[in-house]
Amino acid sequence: MSFFLLTLLLLESALEADKFLDMSLEQLLDIEVTLASGVKETLREAPAAMIVITAEDIRKRGYTSLDEIFPDLPGFDTIISNGTEYMTAYQRGYRTPFMQRTLLMINGKVDNNLWSHSAQITRQYPVANIKAIEVLYGPASAVYGPNAFLGIVNVVTFDGRDRDDFNADIHFQIGQHQTTSVDALVTGKVGEIAYALSGRVYQSDEADLSGRFGFSDASLLANRETWGPILDFQVNGEQLGGYHNPTDDYGMEARVHYKNMELGYREWEKVEAYGPYYAFDRAQNNANWGADVSELYLDIGHDLNDRMNTKISLRLREDSIFGDWIEATPDWNPGMENFSYVSFTNWRSVNDSFLFKQNLDAEINDSVRLSTGIKYERKDLTRNYDIPGYWDAYSSTIPNTTPGPHGQGAGIFHSTDETYIRPQHPSGPMPADNRFQMEDYGGFLQAIIDRNAWRFNLGIRYDENSEYGSSVNPRVSVVRDSDFGTWKFMAGTAFQEPAPLQLGGGWNGRQANPDLEPEEVTNYEIQYLRAGAVWNHDFSIYFAQYESVIKEEAENAGERDSFGIEYKARFALPLEINSQPIEGYFNATYADVTSSLTYDHETGAWETVESELGDIADIKANLGFNLPFSRYGSLFVRANYVGERTLYSRNPLRDRVQTASHVVVNTNLIFSYKQFEIALKVKNLFDKDYFHPGVEGASSGDNFTQRSLGFPNSLLPQDRRRWFVTLTTRL
Repeated sequence: MSFFLLTLLLLESALEADKFLDMSLEQLLDIEVTLASGVKETLREAPAAMIVITAEDIRKRGYTSLDEIFPDLPGFDTIISNGTEYMTAYQRGYRTPFMQRTLLMINGKVDNNLWSHSAQITRQYPVANIKAIEVLYGPASAVYGPNAFLGIVNVVTFDGRDRDDFNADIHFQIGQHQTTSVDALVTGKVGEIAYALSGRVYQSDEADLSGRFGFSDASLLANRETWGPILDFQVNGEQLGGYHNPTDDYGMEARVHYKNMELGYREWEKVEAYGPYYAFDRAQNNANWGADVSELYLDIGHDLNDRMNTKISLRLREDSIFGDWIEATPDWNPGMENFSYVSFTNWRSVNDSFLFKQNLDAEINDSVRLSTGIKYERKDLTRNYDIPGYWDAYSSTIPNTTPGPHGQGAGIFHSTDETYIRPQHPSGPMPADNRFQMEDYGGFLQAIIDRNAWRFNLGIRYDENSEYGSSVNPRVSVVRDSDFGTWKFMAGTAFQEPAPLQLGGGWNGRQANPDLEPEEVTNYEIQYLRAGAVWNHDFSIYFAQYESVIKEEAENAGERDSFGIEYKARFALPLEINSQPIEGYFNATYADVTSSLTYDHETGAWETVESELGDIADIKANLGFNLPFSRYGSLFVRANYVGERTLYSRNPLRDRVQTASHVVVNTNLIFSYKQFEIALKVKNLFDKDYFHPGVEGASSGDNFTQRSLGFPNSLLPQDRRRWFVTLTTRL
């Protein structure tokens, strides 16, 4: 990383400001956003550290799915696990079992799963439809209420009003491992009606990641002692007992605007296998695990006068988690350790919600602006996974008292059995005795006061939940703008509701806790921004204190402290090629995260001993630049450096293994002519062999002479070099 820093500093000192480029980097800080305060303001004015990825950034860098953006974002530790969660990103060093503490929004509407709170970031979102991606750092509960805990990623899509009367963009992609995708966007205007329709289909066999870590050795999948009659089944057209990791995702969105009204519908589904997520002596990776979302919404805006407007939002949403799980639980009876209790079960959770929001924004005068809002949301949630025949779990079709052949449940057999009989799937609608209702009420008040070069943002929010009680969250920010740059001083709090998955999603062998309390955070931050002809600098220092942390064992235990430094830069060098500048970005982050608890692997218990949290790289850096080699073509190069990572406290390898530091380089070569464009993208250009830490408990260990210690693998092998070709036509 020191080489990157030295190079950039030398370049900056050598460049003269009078070589002003056609594009002004200052304009980037004047981009209007609404995410931080809920009202239009520039990046300079926003009471939060933010970064914006534009549609042109997406095109040049070669992003063809939302997950590809996160490794290039400062302040995120990204884990690609290829399993029940394709990707998990820990924002500002806060490690969680899933990506639950960052809100993922589509046009300001939360997309996290209602039951698990997980942001399912994989390949299902139509990238052709993305106008911009706004990333907010730090808590934002003062405006957004519960679960705006670490930050927000807001995907802004095209709506038809900001384009010509008719436009169509179609992207065709092919790549290694039988990867194909089609991504399309159609926008248009008919009188006062503007519309935008988009869709995406993505399919891939994925790379074979077996054999690079002992518990992801494909021979374990075919071991008859471990799996017994389970190996007689087929899934996805393949016999069980070998590595197979197919993906089948899709997504679509429709938006219609008429005057001040917008009607929208959105849905997506991802169905993917398990990759190396779990140890192969405990889970067959060739099984389908999925999630889906469908939502219908109506937004109505109304200008009360020249200085006051209101907006009402109504939304109906349904989502679910579902799929097959093929398991081998070790038989730990003496002499039977190589054998297993085996099962092949189907899981389901179905949830829905109704949301009402009304916001009011008023400019009192040229210096004072007030905004306020109220919210009501009713959620109808699954209490427990519906898993007929599985280890005393809730079942809608088979009484969970049915003993089965070995007294463990109707779907639990032994690997010494000659045959296996699959239990029934869950029934249609989720039975009423496995559902519960939750209600959220909330309201906020915010004042924005401008005094000469100063801007003050004062906000407070009250929320009440029928399960967790009430919470009050204030936020204060002061922005000072001058000829020498912009300073921001920010302090705020937030809370994170326990995921219903952890409240009641347990069974024999997995804990749940209906008495969980919300997590709380207090965050303090200083940010400095400076824009110039060649460079934009963005420097942040933050300190966050977390209380009532919810561990993967479904209990509130311990505290965490997080200190970090983030540097973000954009540059446009006056070293022109074919009348175009060399432009790009550079990010560097430092994170120090401590936990008040440490897991003792000898006693198998958590102890009150402060230590490094783990799975978070102290140093990360990103460098990307565009080289326009002709009027028709350009090459974008992206390099990501991730420093060594001490493993999570629960990981059995914690005291003797670190994931090595590594640099991964990605390239995107583009040729454009009129309305056609072809791009060749190469990921991991230099074929780097590297690992990410395991997720959840990461408990498998690495004693390959015996059965794994737990289900999630302790280390996750990453994809090697891959290529993709994208053909785009614009009408």
